[in-house]
Amino acid sequence: MKNLFSNNTQIIFLNQNSMPQTKGSFDVILAPQFYWVKKVSLPVKSIGDAKKLAESVYESTLPKGDYSYTISKEDDKFIIIAYDKEEIAGILKRYFTDESKVHAIYFAQYEFPQLDACCTIDTQSSLVNIDGLLMQVPRNCTEPKLTIEELLKDKTLSKMKVKLGSLDHEVIEKRTFILLAASVLFIFSSFVLEYIDYKKETSVAEDMKMTLIHKYDLPRTSIQLKSIKTSLEKTFSKQKNLREKLYAFSRLPLQKDEFIETIVLGDKDAVIRIKVNAPKREMMIKDTLSKMFKIQKSDFKDDILTLRLAA
Repeated sequence: MKNLFSNNTQIIFLNQNSMPQTKGSFDVILAPQFYWVKKVSLPVKSIGDAKKLAESVYESTLPKGDYSYTISKEDDKFIIIAYDKEEIAGILKRYFTDESKVHAIYFAQYEFPQLDACCTIDTQSSLVNIDGLLMQVPRNCTEPKLTIEELLKDKTLSKMKVKLGSLDHEVIEKRTFILLAASVLFIFSSFVLEYIDYKKETSVAEDMKMTLIHKYDLPRTSIQLKSIKTSLEKTFSKQKNLREKLYAFSRLPLQKDEFIETIVLGDKDAVIRIKVNAPKREMMIKDTLSKMFKIQKSDFKDDILTLRLAA
């Protein structure tokens, strides 16, 4: 795959069902299925300080990989996106081949922050806004108010580009290779300096902890710190529970003409309405969900299966 620094580009929304591109120059908006996103409260005020805590927010919840983090702030909460640079580079190489070129890459979360309607992506999935977080769900909109083509029409992209860093060379056009070769020494020097800074920061980790306590007037007693920790753990648990429920629903073996009509998520339960194509499918879907959730209540009427589930 190649890269082209040109203004003559087409905006494309990339998800797993997208068709590979062999010609043209593109600005690529990545679907939520290619990254992880959380909205959390943190005991810091600036994005820079929040970035130092980003890895701990996702601790033990991400698949194996080498993750980077990008952060924005919304009111008193931070939106943290985790993404694997190498994985995204591999995805781009699969979908943009031959003479196709990628100009820039963006996250859907930052490109459609005001989305307030269900947006149909294709025949199998939709883009929805759940508590300020953009999610891709495995269903079509019941009453389509918006399509991804309409959402992209006259779209002005944000400045929140995805930075692949040292992996950028994998998506750069051959004619720029000479310029990159000339800058190798500079890049190498930058990496050396960054490594030295990293070693220095590691050696003074405890000092930095005390500096943060003074700077942000954090409590010193173990009881107060434990209270903050408990609050963060509750937020983490809620976000993890939400992600696990959505993932379980996305794995439902729905057949043709079957789709999830609505999902209402609570802290301790969820209500899901599923359109099925035959009465016998009711028990098959219930059996599948009962392996992951406790079914509190079930109702089947007019080909609509309504289930109340407890985690």
